[in-house]
Amino acid sequence: AVAYSKLAFEMAYLKIYFPLEFFSVLLNYDTKNAYLQDIKNKGIKLLGPDINHAERGFISDKGVIYVGFGKIKGLNRKVIDEIVEERNSHGLFSGLTDFLQRMAGSDIGESDIVQLTYAGSLDHFGYNRQELKTNAASLITAMEFGGSLLSETKISAIGEMSLLDRLAHEKEVLGFTISGHPIDSLRKEIVKKGYTQINDLKADQIVKMAVMIDSIRTTRD
Repeated sequence: AVAYSKLAFEMAYLKIYFPLEFFSVLLNYDTKNAYLQDIKNKGIKLLGPDINHAERGFISDKGVIYVGFGKIKGLNRKVIDEIVEERNSHGLFSGLTDFLQRMAGSDIGESDIVQLTYAGSLDHFGYNRQELKTNAASLITAMEFGGSLLSETKISAIGEMSLLDRLAHEKEVLGFTISGHPIDSLRKEIVKKGYTQINDLKADQIVKMAVMIDSIRTTRD
């Protein structure tokens, strides 16, 4: 009991005085909604696995926390190591062409480009996610041929995917949304009407809540 109390005190101390470091370590073990909400309540900015800043796991850097590449579902683990090692050895990626040229010969494939796109890792390069997803196959083909073909590769201009699609893909590959929430546009109305948040629920309490139905399962009586 004494040991547990000491551990609880130390964790509380770290959470109060070193929140960035505390949560970046904690999230490497669990990304449940309570932790994500706690981060938001404390005003800590949580950013996606940016191609020029993220590491294998969650890290804190310059006042923000970056999601780690390792959190991206379906991303080749070897590709993660290759991206981090290339960036650490030769500097930040200056653009999409630079990224593709430097990753030529690696294990990166079309599905990895798509997963990185869905996670927002390639947003830094100035193309929208729909453009990157649609052109993923041609980008990999250009990588395989390299040289002038790669430098001449053009990204077809396409309208961005809808907000709901973007958030759905983030949830799909990360397990949570990073660039917003489907009900963000209704948040002022929710506060105005005094709806209760799930974190504030108490036993035997009758409340009004705004909810989003994610899926429906039909069972027989």
